[in-house]
Amino acid sequence: MDHDSDHLPIVTSLDLNIVKMMAKPRRNWKALDEKTFTRVLQRELPPQQRPRTKTALDRHVEEVMVALTVAVEEAVPTTIPSSRSKSGWNKECAKVLAQSKRLRRQHSLYHTEETWEAYRTARNHKGRTIKKALRQNHRERIEEASQSPTNLWRVAKWARNRHNQSPNVTPALIDPATKQQANTPNEKAELLRKTFFPVPPETNLEDIENANYPAPITMPPITTREIEEAIEESSPFKAPGPDGIANKALHIASPWIKHHLTKIFNQSLALGYYPEHFRQSTTVVLRKPGKDNYTVPKAYRPIALLNTTGKIMEAVIAKRLSYIAETHGLLPDTHMGGRKLRSTEHALHLIIDKIYDAWNTGQGKVASLLLLDVSGAFDNISHARLLHNLRKRRIDERTVKWIGSFLRPRLTKLSIDGFTSEPYRLETGEPQGSNLSPILYLFYNADLIEKCGELEDTMTTGFIDDVAILTWADSTKETCKKLQEALHVAEKWATTHASIFAPDKFQLTHFTRTRTRIDVEEPLQTRWGMIEPKKTCKYLGLIMDSTLTWKQHIDEVQRKVTKTVNALGSLGGSTWGVTMREMRKIYKGVAVPQMMYACSAWSNANWRTRDKPYTERTLSKLQSLQARASRVISGAFKATSIPALDIETYLLPVELQIFKHNVNALGRIGPGDHGPTEGETRRNKKKSPRRAIEQSITDRQGPNIRRQEHITPYIVPPWWQGPQTFIEASIEEAQARHEQIIQDELDAIHIYTDGSGIDGSIGAAAVCTTTQETKSAYMGDETTSTVYAGELQGISLALQIAQEDRSKGNRRSKVAIYTDNQAAIRSTARPKGKSGAYLLKNITQQIDELRTQDLNTEIRWVPAHIGIQGNEDADRAAKEATGWREGGLTGPRAVEPQQLYPLRSTMKTWSHKETIKSWETSWVSETRGRASFRHTPKPSRKVLDLHDGLIKKRNALLMQLRTEKIGFNDFLFGRRVPGITNNRCPCGSDRQTVAHVLLRCRRHRQLRDQELGRLRGRNNLRKLLNERNAAAKAIKFIELTQILGQFLDRDLNRQS
Repeated sequence: MDHDSDHLPIVTSLDLNIVKMMAKPRRNWKALDEKTFTRVLQRELPPQQRPRTKTALDRHVEEVMVALTVAVEEAVPTTIPSSRSKSGWNKECAKVLAQSKRLRRQHSLYHTEETWEAYRTARNHKGRTIKKALRQNHRERIEEASQSPTNLWRVAKWARNRHNQSPNVTPALIDPATKQQANTPNEKAELLRKTFFPVPPETNLEDIENANYPAPITMPPITTREIEEAIEESSPFKAPGPDGIANKALHIASPWIKHHLTKIFNQSLALGYYPEHFRQSTTVVLRKPGKDNYTVPKAYRPIALLNTTGKIMEAVIAKRLSYIAETHGLLPDTHMGGRKLRSTEHALHLIIDKIYDAWNTGQGKVASLLLLDVSGAFDNISHARLLHNLRKRRIDERTVKWIGSFLRPRLTKLSIDGFTSEPYRLETGEPQGSNLSPILYLFYNADLIEKCGELEDTMTTGFIDDVAILTWADSTKETCKKLQEALHVAEKWATTHASIFAPDKFQLTHFTRTRTRIDVEEPLQTRWGMIEPKKTCKYLGLIMDSTLTWKQHIDEVQRKVTKTVNALGSLGGSTWGVTMREMRKIYKGVAVPQMMYACSAWSNANWRTRDKPYTERTLSKLQSLQARASRVISGAFKATSIPALDIETYLLPVELQIFKHNVNALGRIGPGDHGPTEGETRRNKKKSPRRAIEQSITDRQGPNIRRQEHITPYIVPPWWQGPQTFIEASIEEAQARHEQIIQDELDAIHIYTDGSGIDGSIGAAAVCTTTQETKSAYMGDETTSTVYAGELQGISLALQIAQEDRSKGNRRSKVAIYTDNQAAIRSTARPKGKSGAYLLKNITQQIDELRTQDLNTEIRWVPAHIGIQGNEDADRAAKEATGWREGGLTGPRAVEPQQLYPLRSTMKTWSHKETIKSWETSWVSETRGRASFRHTPKPSRKVLDLHDGLIKKRNALLMQLRTEKIGFNDFLFGRRVPGITNNRCPCGSDRQTVAHVLLRCRRHRQLRDQELGRLRGRNNLRKLLNERNAAAKAIKFIELTQILGQFLDRDLNRQS
């Protein structure tokens, strides 16, 4: 019973029934042997079939899954994690532990002062040794992880959640109905099953009987290309379902199984039957973060791990549903979640704009917002109602029947505490974990959004299952009356959709800045009782206060970002850990999004802000957060000024980050339905955030946001067959292939294209060597177009040439287009809704038009500037389209195309240039950080290059040398550090400054000659600390002087 403690038990009686959790072997997917996998798969894969019955389909699916399983078993090794392993434990730890235990036993026998002193000394030594070993191991693991991008983000996630790690064992759960404890895994699983999959309420389906549906929108069979894209877009290492086949296996198997899957998926649709293998899942139990009590089943959420091959089909169907919903307007415009090119910011600004409109109406109206909450939204879905809603919104019968089979019956096993339950049969709800679930729920509650929004002076928005109802009137009594009407509609919807509202989670807030005339305490009377209004509500992560001044949200941002910055501190200090560049990457990837989330809303309060969009208090808080993070990132002293920290870490100052984010957000969201007239601007004192941002862009003479290109969610259907595209692996291969095609393909029409940017202008051209014809276009300046846009326009011009050639009656075998821009080729092959979408839409229409005339298009990559004459001619023609002429002359520009819109990407380019220009101006006029100014008179990313290849402690040392906030006497004396009596160097000749130590100190003359002797500019401080190799030598010199105790290291020769 000796456990190294001074508390000795006399009698202990424990009666514990412990079920040992057996470690399950796991597949090490990163060690997958691709050659073995493909060899076994090809051997085991059955012939392609087109099963005619459900039984035959199930059998064929099972054969394909068995082939994949056998290949996985032979090619992917397993690992069994040890529950006893302790990372960082070494022989020295074991040795001091044994010594401590031995001396503890001696003292237990003899009880003398000598044995106690020996034991106490050994015990303390043991603690220090183990602590040092574990700390060193942690630091080494952090440094090792920072070398890999994947591991780096994994470590960052651990750091953020390190204080909230889920225990290995779930605590005993309390049944809320009986108050009995569920102790065993089996009991917990059964209790959670009842919670996760409750019996839904009765559903009123009377209106479904004899319902008449509009004409459905037909969709063609699933294409192999859709399956390839779905596999490519799947995350390779996500947890697999019960069959254990990860997406990584599908990525490798794709060339061999894609045709099998094409037939399987199409037969599945034709039969209206989802194979049984795909309807099996494992439901894992996850803690909901931030809960106070984890003995309550509601504190956990279920996530279904589905078989990955089935998820590929679900992804294909989900994309098809999304396409027809967006293209044919099947969903309400105010339904924002789970839809392409829509975000939480869209939903938030929709509400905020309406609030400001209410404030600016008449004497100023009040707007009241009610946030609804639906309990178990996904789990209570009525399948019959969902299928009815799909038919009502024109989804074809074949897809509807297939969705019905997808939904039921499903089998799932609950996994908790290493225990896996028996399969449960689920007849309601939809699996949380399927790609298909979000889009299906949009169709499910679309009626709720529409019908509530049809009421007078009422707007309803939805974000998946989060529903917000906004009303406006002259008084809160009127708005509450309108909310009651909306709630009545919502209740009727709930009875027909098997949904249960959770009124205890409803949030009501009255928005007004007129406190004397408006009663902001007016409650909402509902059948569940009174809902009292609150001064704030939280919607989609944004805390909205009743006056939209955003103070509470800024406080919450401060709390969140502080937690993240603390997490950064666990990843490194000034002498160890993740390097500066990698730490900066984590900060920008984690903390900055937290800080800037919805800043297009909260940074434009424009009320009591002294003619600024936000208060000095807000800016000060955010600046201090970034400054604190910068010190952790760089190892700088606390005395380093904020401007110097921003320059040395090349982090955009917070106020400029806000401006840049606002401009980019407005580019994504759009400026609203219409701009304010001059009269409205004078009359409306309360300016909405979107209008405030638009005004700030106008004040800076920025681009006209209202002329910007309109980007649609989809350019082509998911099943669209694009042109054949070819990008060779090397320049030599591409050149050889090009020469061969020119010689062999004499019946084709060959056209070279290019886009060019010169002197701030963009041109495009296409040169046809077959017809000796050239077309060109002027695409405007760099505030309108980009070189990428010029490349796309060049391809469009090439297709124009091909179409005109075809209309003349010429018969060609194909259209062969050659371009040196790989991004343009990939975009043409798979057009997506992004910047340049209107050009891609033109190209796809041209390709389709040629295809109807039996003329196919192929686009090939050719290397630029290696002597391919057609490419050189296209390059020259594109430059001349801008008015450029060789020899510095100018000429006429080419004609602009009929459609020419400023690209969204040009707005981002403008905002970037504008912020850098403002940063440069403020840095010159700044009075702080002048030591850094001497080295970096203009903000430059090059400052980060100085830190490349350095370990963290040398990053910190370089930072301190450049800012001159360093542990030399001159700085320490100025900061009144105890024990520092003067600012002189021990050599006695001068103050101990950075310049003195590096350039002049007599005590280190020999060492200086040894380390810096042959270095050019060794007597120039700016050259020493502003050039990478010189800075590395200066750092080594400072280390060898051993002046700074902070950076002392026994191994001074350690390689960076």
